[in-house]
Amino acid sequence: MPIRLKLALQFSGVTLLLLLGVGALFGIDLRADLQRSMDTGLRSRADDLIAQLEAIGPTAGFRLPAGSYGQLLDSGGRLVQSTDDARSHPLLTPEQVAQASRGQQFFNGVMQPNQHGRTAVRQQQVRILAAPTGRPGLVVVVATSREVLDEATERAAEQLLLIGSIVLLLAGPGAWLLARAALRPVERMRAQAAELEARDAGAGLSVPGGRDEISRLGDTLNALLGRLHEAYERECAFVADAGHELRTPLSVLRGELELARRPGRSSEQLAATVEVAAEQTERLIRLAEDLLVLDRDEHETARFVRFDLVELAEAARLAALSGPRSRAVDIVVEAPVRPLTVFGDPERIRRAVDNVVANARRFSPPGGCIEIEVAEAAGHAELTVTDQGPGFELDFLPVAFERFRRHDPARTRTEEDGAEQASAGLGLAIVRSVMRAHSGTATATNREGSSGARVTLRWPTGTGSS
Repeated sequence: MPIRLKLALQFSGVTLLLLLGVGALFGIDLRADLQRSMDTGLRSRADDLIAQLEAIGPTAGFRLPAGSYGQLLDSGGRLVQSTDDARSHPLLTPEQVAQASRGQQFFNGVMQPNQHGRTAVRQQQVRILAAPTGRPGLVVVVATSREVLDEATERAAEQLLLIGSIVLLLAGPGAWLLARAALRPVERMRAQAAELEARDAGAGLSVPGGRDEISRLGDTLNALLGRLHEAYERECAFVADAGHELRTPLSVLRGELELARRPGRSSEQLAATVEVAAEQTERLIRLAEDLLVLDRDEHETARFVRFDLVELAEAARLAALSGPRSRAVDIVVEAPVRPLTVFGDPERIRRAVDNVVANARRFSPPGGCIEIEVAEAAGHAELTVTDQGPGFELDFLPVAFERFRRHDPARTRTEEDGAEQASAGLGLAIVRSVMRAHSGTATATNREGSSGARVTLRWPTGTGSS
């Protein structure tokens, strides 16, 4: 069911309930007011009858205004005197007379007026007031027709029903039109969203002016579409960069294999071809592993435990020193407290530290020193890796942690220098991914006053949620 129709039906239902409630209250109040006015008139007529009795006695005839009836009853409920049109039977029962002898009492009853000839006169609903007269054993009774009261309330009910029907008939279509006008911007945004492609999501939707809920919804949707568009562009760039990175080693492998297939190749040439193919295969393996690590870090939840950060840094130092390298580099771990227990995912933190240390080793000069500083302050764990290499290029610092970003080629050592081959530019991107999983940050700067780069990992250790 369309929301416009739902709103129209709900508004009509609420309007109907309000009309019924207001109509009932108005009818009850109107009836009560008319009855109070009627009771006031009956008291005045009762006082007149009592005054007549005191003046002329109970045997004389009563005189009352037209439309009113009067009787004088004894203690047994027998008719003593009455107006001409109320002589048929007593208006009260003996029990009611007994109640009235103790004080004024109001009753609702039925009166059969006298019949004139053969003309039948219908019964009338009357309002009755009975009061003691001051004479022992006598009660005066006055009555008036309730037709005016009933007709007034019925006429008011009919008018309320007519007005309510008109209001209800206007409320439904009016609510539908108002809901349609209010939801028109939503329908426009829905139509625009249906036509959007992933590459066009950055354009957003047309948001109506104002500061109402619909405009805030449009702003929220545009913000969401903006994030989706950025994610789409990142994924497209990631796929393009990954394809480019994979294309180079695969092209080298294909070329080397084609050379190996040529006849007349010596064993030394075949061995060189195999060595190159092995290096390119190793490069492919490292690239595939880095891509899998990035995907896992973005889709899996970190497993937080308590662990010794100093012990983890020492393990990373030993692993870096035991790996193949062309020139000696010293690595030291500095910590104000040993052990230093922090909270996080030790496996991911270890991978991030290994990547930062490997990056520092790659650019450290022979005989240089890499410092790994660990500390905890204000509920945050900090691990800083500082090298003595040439440092980061200034234009590289803002994009150091993005995927497939490399240093300037001048900083990368060549194979003729005997250094390790350049990475694919995913090491620091993995570091940033690990810190995001820990709700932390990774920053890259250059050392002040001397050459060298500094990378700092910082994450909160007070909670176990990322």
